[in-house]
Amino acid sequence: MNTVDAEAANPATKMRRIRDRLRDGAASNGIWASLQQVCNLLFVGLLSVILARTLPVEDFGVYSYAMSLAGLGIAIGLAGLYGLAIKRYSESREPGTVTCSIIIVREATVAFYFVALLGFMGSTATSVDEFLLVALAAVAVFGRVLDAPELWYQARLNARKPALAKIIVAAVFFAAKCTALWLGSGVTVIVALYVAELFAGSVAVLVCYRRDVTSGRAFAVPGARDVVDLWKRSSPLLISGIAQQVNLRASLIVVQILVGATGVAMFAVSQRVMDVCLALPMAYMTATFPALLEARRKDRDSGGGSAYRDRLQRSFDGALWAGIAIAVLLYVLADVVVVTAFGAEYEDAAALLRIQALAVPFMFMSSVLSKWIIAEGNLWISVGRHWLGAVATVALCLLLVPKWGAVGAAWASTASYVMSVYLFTFLSRSTWPVAVQMSRAWMAPVSRVLARAGSQRVES
Repeated sequence: MNTVDAEAANPATKMRRIRDRLRDGAASNGIWASLQQVCNLLFVGLLSVILARTLPVEDFGVYSYAMSLAGLGIAIGLAGLYGLAIKRYSESREPGTVTCSIIIVREATVAFYFVALLGFMGSTATSVDEFLLVALAAVAVFGRVLDAPELWYQARLNARKPALAKIIVAAVFFAAKCTALWLGSGVTVIVALYVAELFAGSVAVLVCYRRDVTSGRAFAVPGARDVVDLWKRSSPLLISGIAQQVNLRASLIVVQILVGATGVAMFAVSQRVMDVCLALPMAYMTATFPALLEARRKDRDSGGGSAYRDRLQRSFDGALWAGIAIAVLLYVLADVVVVTAFGAEYEDAAALLRIQALAVPFMFMSSVLSKWIIAEGNLWISVGRHWLGAVATVALCLLLVPKWGAVGAAWASTASYVMSVYLFTFLSRSTWPVAVQMSRAWMAPVSRVLARAGSQRVES
């Protein structure tokens, strides 16, 4: 072994490399953003397990339905402004106007959603209690979208502070919910605490942001033109986000209408696991997005394209194979995961989890694809792919759910995800480059083995 190989194999050298990697802004940002998501999903998952073991199956189904519709509103309110807002913060010297513009656009969006939701529930709710519970949960959307300054931290590659603030708030309210259940409180109190938690988390981020802004004003009244411009720029991704959420949640809504709360409870157990698979790669890619933009900018300035293309390919490779690894684990351990966590009453959900696990690799690649769309400015591509998935989900649900119930809904959501993430990219010349990169990702292990073998032959 030569001295270079010996040094590379040295444990101290490996530790230094890990330390340097953690100090890198993009990596550290991604780690903190992912840690926040892990903690949030951990608290939500544990609470779901406790509720599933405490409540009757039908009551847990109603609770899951209410939380899903609230989550739908939150996702729509945040859609379109993740990467776009980070880019706006990076380019602006006046963070206050950007922050207030984002908040105005978000709050207006969720206000429209809230009104539409009340109308929808008025025509589909099976009881007054169900209507009121969903309406209460939906109030949370107004609090969640106030955390616009979190994206200011992301743009500065400093996700640590808002992540810590939100983790602390989530831990406190998780303890409060557990205490409420121990004291015998019902679902309504748990939902009310959920609403308070989202408002408290956003307020914590706003307070941190107000203290950390040293250049420019933290809050400033934006001009109407700025708000309208931000809304126009985000509208393609907003429309796309609505379609994405229809794609993700239409199955559960159709199950509620055609099957009932028990079917929703089974589907919700499977979907809770899938939410983890969707949130983690999205959090990491949002946090590392500034580094991807920087690679693209450097290539554009130098007239090249290799650094940006290579970073994108590595992202697709890692996303796909991480998704495959998780999909295999979920498929093999579905029964153990469901029965151990939620109880024997939910064993039928294991079959749904196996079906939905097939979509995990495509969920992971979707997080990379969405950031490529923003970086390239091809926002209407996002609209097209998500509406394709939404139409496919609704059509397949209406076709399969009446005959196969929740199992049909699981197949519908899985098939639509494959269509909207992978197959869609072959339909347009503008998306062929990423179609090729996603296809190459399937061969990433072979390519790396061949590359390593080639380098070893050169050294010898």
